[in-house]
Amino acid sequence: TNLMLARAAVGTRSGFARCGRRCRSARADGKPRRFRAAVVSASTSFSDDIRGFDRTATSSGSGVGDRTATSGGPSRGGSGAPAGVTVSVPHLTALLLDLNAEGRRIIRGVVDRGDLGLVNKNDVGVVGDFSRDVKKRENTRTTSSFLYEYDPEIDAQTEADRRVEAHVLRALRAFCPELTVVAEESYENPDAAIPESDDFADLPNDVAASVAPFPASPKKGHAGAHAPVTNEAKEALAGGLDWPPHLLEPVDASRVTVFVDPLDGTNEFAAGARECVTCLMGVAVDGSPVVGIIGQPFFCSRDESLDANDANEANDAFFQRAGRVVWGGRGIGVMGVETEAMTESFPDSFPSVEGLNKNRMVCAVNRATRDVRVDKAIARLNLDARFKVSATGFHFLTLLEGKADCALLLREGTKKWDSCPGEALLRARGGCVTDAAGRLYDYGDKEMALNLSGLISSRDARTHARLVDAAVAVARETAAEEDRDPRSTPPPSRSLHFPLNARDLSVRPPVLPPAPAGGWQALTVDVGGCLLTPKERVVETYVRLARSLGLDARRANEDSVMRAIRDGFSKPIPPGNPPGVRYVGDGKAFWRPLVRQAMQGDIEVTKLPPLDDEIVENALDALYAHYEKPSSWHVAPRSIESLRFLRENGVAVAVVSNWDTRLPSLLRTCGFDETVLDTVVCSAEVLADKPDRGIFDVALNRLRLKNAFHDDSPSRVVHVGDSSVNDVDGAARAGFGGAMLWNSAPRNGCVFDFQELAMEILASRRAR
Repeated sequence: TNLMLARAAVGTRSGFARCGRRCRSARADGKPRRFRAAVVSASTSFSDDIRGFDRTATSSGSGVGDRTATSGGPSRGGSGAPAGVTVSVPHLTALLLDLNAEGRRIIRGVVDRGDLGLVNKNDVGVVGDFSRDVKKRENTRTTSSFLYEYDPEIDAQTEADRRVEAHVLRALRAFCPELTVVAEESYENPDAAIPESDDFADLPNDVAASVAPFPASPKKGHAGAHAPVTNEAKEALAGGLDWPPHLLEPVDASRVTVFVDPLDGTNEFAAGARECVTCLMGVAVDGSPVVGIIGQPFFCSRDESLDANDANEANDAFFQRAGRVVWGGRGIGVMGVETEAMTESFPDSFPSVEGLNKNRMVCAVNRATRDVRVDKAIARLNLDARFKVSATGFHFLTLLEGKADCALLLREGTKKWDSCPGEALLRARGGCVTDAAGRLYDYGDKEMALNLSGLISSRDARTHARLVDAAVAVARETAAEEDRDPRSTPPPSRSLHFPLNARDLSVRPPVLPPAPAGGWQALTVDVGGCLLTPKERVVETYVRLARSLGLDARRANEDSVMRAIRDGFSKPIPPGNPPGVRYVGDGKAFWRPLVRQAMQGDIEVTKLPPLDDEIVENALDALYAHYEKPSSWHVAPRSIESLRFLRENGVAVAVVSNWDTRLPSLLRTCGFDETVLDTVVCSAEVLADKPDRGIFDVALNRLRLKNAFHDDSPSRVVHVGDSSVNDVDGAARAGFGGAMLWNSAPRNGCVFDFQELAMEILASRRAR
């Protein structure tokens, strides 16, 4: 049981065991499985270390600057779309933002028309008395009182749900027919026909004029760039956001899943609590939420909030123009929300239970889907269950605004379309979203929509750890009480032990191998392609520099630059360097001939003369100056906060990288100071390149000298890097207990989220 509760130790599907040099899926008996591992290219060049050969060489553009929404390219596997169909995540985000705005208009139009078209999905018919009861109080616009009660047999659906979803599905089909879309109403009723068109002419307030039509039957394979309409959509494509490089490049459509809840909080909506209504849209890549959009059709700011008993015509007019959208995701932050006292993602301290009695945390719970364990968890931590609303999107908004500290649902009830948008947003702010046992959900399987194992959301990692511990404790207590009750039905082993005994196939397995006794003690991290990635493709930087120097266009283009980089790394180590050491000092001895070849091109083909030494030196200096600027680099999302959090909790953190001696200065300017890292070990300083064991041994010895690492065995250390040879094989040969590849692919031995990594490491050190 303890293993099932620790995210760092084992998941619901499988654990990981060390086998040779890699981490492989383990069988129930602990023996390694025999299977063909996914092929990973060896790291043989600078461009592979900092960006990836394949991505740099085959990418057709950023997806933002060139406004290309889709392009051909090699598939990374998966299901749902044929190989070669790719999608621009920024363009997809812009489209969803515009659709969300249109969805909000449609929702308001249905309300203003006066007939919600309410049905009970459980009965597949019109809700009788409930509908009449709603009409009596449908002018109740605010969420301040929440005095109404729900019939648990009712699962309401309105005309707004149906029409918004159909509109979104038509638009996404027109944008990219191969895209996997999981939407609430069509998922729950797959046999229902989706109207081929809707002109919205029956809705008041010019809804029809403000909603763009989409073709009912798009040409097969068509997928175009989206022309943004709203300010938010324009911002998504303007180039000012720090999109992670792996999302800027076209992504194979088989790796992308879009989740849509056209109207979250339908029961609240039907009962008149308009501010609880949200329109939810989320994007997951490789099973991980990367973009979240929460639209609120009826929104009162703090300065404009209305009296709950005041439902006059002025209020109706206000709600017609009101509304907002909160959006963002991995690397780009969160836009559209004002925050009240939002804590840092990893606060310096967490109050004790006694402290909570004086300053209680505010909790959001589901009004209709609760059980005794939620009440026990609330009592255990003395939480203030202030928000009791059956609307997950609204729960996430209260956390993002700082009005609530957490949200609890310890049983099934929410779906992936409820949680994907909020998880993307909350994690972008440093928050956490897991199941009731502290495990992450996988959003890559369109068939696994139900969040079987509950949902816990919080604004920071410390709070989340306490919430998960409390949820696990009350689950055990409740199960023990039931075990002692001979009248319990169903049998004790099948009931309130949940989620401790849940086999939830939509829960992601842990990324780390099983931790040694006492948990992981140290983490070492690569820099290029892991902590830092160039914002501009390497070949684009070289070509742009060549143009700025006035060089003939025949000399340097993307293909010739790539060939020069590959050739440079395939040549022998510079004369005078120690064997196997590429960089010595500032590394210019290695880079100078490579830059010469990249700038002058293939002179045997072009028949142009060789470049003067002065031009080569100017180009080299310009490249060095470019890569010394923090603005040239994308910092891995939440990496600084996560590594600092690990150090504050007793985990040693070191950088181990093949780099020249300028690395410590670069890391500091990018935010990785002594509060984040215990030490920085670069190959040019210690004269040993990864995968040589020597550079790893230097890192561990430095940590021991600083009393940051107190173990003689490297088996308690995890290393993360982007090269299967330099990092994974090198750390394994050095005896590290975990050697992980920094890669977004959802396969064994890969990790792509420093916050997730930090949570697993700390979970391994915390006994439950």
